[in-house]
Order: sequence, then structure tokens, then C-alpha cells
Amino acid sequence: MYVKKNKSKPPEVRDNYGMERNSTNGLVARAVAVALGAFVIYWALPDSGTAELKTMRTAMQSARSWRIDTIVSEPTKRLQSTVEVYCPSRVHEVTNAARDEGGNQFEESSESYWIEGTLYAKKGSQWVTSQEERSRTASCIYGPRSTDALLDRLDSVISMGKVRKGDKRSVNGDLCRDWIASVRAPAGWREEFRVCVGDDGLPREVFTPDRQMVETYSEWNVPIRIEAPISIGVQPVDNLNSK
Repeated sequence: MYVKKNKSKPPEVRDNYGMERNSTNGLVARAVAVALGAFVIYWALPDSGTAELKTMRTAMQSARSWRIDTIVSEPTKRLQSTVEVYCPSRVHEVTNAARDEGGNQFEESSESYWIEGTLYAKKGSQWVTSQEERSRTASCIYGPRSTDALLDRLDSVISMGKVRKGDKRSVNGDLCRDWIASVRAPAGWREEFRVCVGDDGLPREVFTPDRQMVETYSEWNVPIRIEAPISIGVQPVDNLNSK
């Protein structure tokens, strides 16, 4: 009797190298997709630092009173100034400055009040007055940034700059967090200023990277007593000029 033998197929040899290669390619493709997705999400969501400065800008524009103390310490220039504002119509400014020009020392000082349309300015030992038609001070119309040399650049930082989160610290007893603002420069990014922002969204300190200029904010949204100087010796500026 003839028995037909079944011819068995040789065992299949798997292409392990090919499978590993395909698996690796799949993992790489997934990693690229995840990275791309994260990149898209990163650019789609608002930057936390920029959002923080936007909140600060809004809070400053809505402020009704504040005090800013400025100190400038440069090799040939020193300045101390205080600006107090109580909206809608009261401002007090005091400035003391010194500069060195070729070995010669020059000192200047000034003080003024702006109260409900009347400007009181100190000239030597006398106070002189002048009248303006508007009843609101420019500081209240445009906000604290109207007299802030550093935060004057805030809009450009928000629109085109980069803002990094810093550490929390205390300024005059108020807890705040530093935010480092940078702008584009030919060599990359240049740090423009740092601002320490409180939980209320308002700045407590603004300063340059070398701290040659430091602005300290206080008295946010509290009553500030700003009164005209004593009337004795006060005269219209036209009378002073006519002498």
C-alpha cells in the first residue's frame, strides 16, 4: 500500500530585524507627534509670564492711588524721587538729583503739587502757582506708567518679548513674585527689567538687571493726604516773572 507523505513546509523564519526597525520607526513617529502636539499647545495657550504682566497692566490702569519711590545710582548720576498720586486730581512730586560732568558736581532739587487744576511749584524758597483748565491729573488719566521710566516699555514686552517666572520674596513686608522681562536683541534676548508683582496683580518693585535703577511702589488704592503748601509766600507765576 502506497502512503502519500505530506510534505511539510519549512518553519517560517521571522524577520526580527525588520520588525524591530518598524517598531522603532513607529515609536519615533509617535514621539515626533507628541512633541509637535506639545509645541502647538505651547503656542496656542497664553504664556503665563505675559498673562501675568497683562493682568498687572490692567490693575495699574484701574488704580486710584499709589506712591512710587525711585532711586538711580549710576557712576555719574544719582537721583531720588517720590511721586504720590491720589486720583482724580492730586499729585505730589519731590526730586533730588546730582550729576558729575568732567569733575564738576551739580545738584538739583524740585518739589511740586498738582491739585484740582492748580500747579504749585517751588522756586527757591517761594511757591508759585499756575492754573490749568483740566481738573484731572495726567497721572490719573494715563495711570502709573505715565511717570515710570521702566514700565514705559511694558506694552512692547507683552507684544514681542519674553517673560520668565522668578522667585517669591518680600518688598517692604508685601509678598510678591519676580518676573523677568526680556526683548529680542541681535545676539538673542536682552533682559529689559524685572518686576515683583503682588497677589493683587500690582507691582511692588521694578528694577534694571544691575539695580542701578530701582522703583518701589506702595500705598496702592488707599487714601493719601496731599494738600497745597501753606498760602503764605504763594503767588501766581506771572507775578514772579514780572519782577
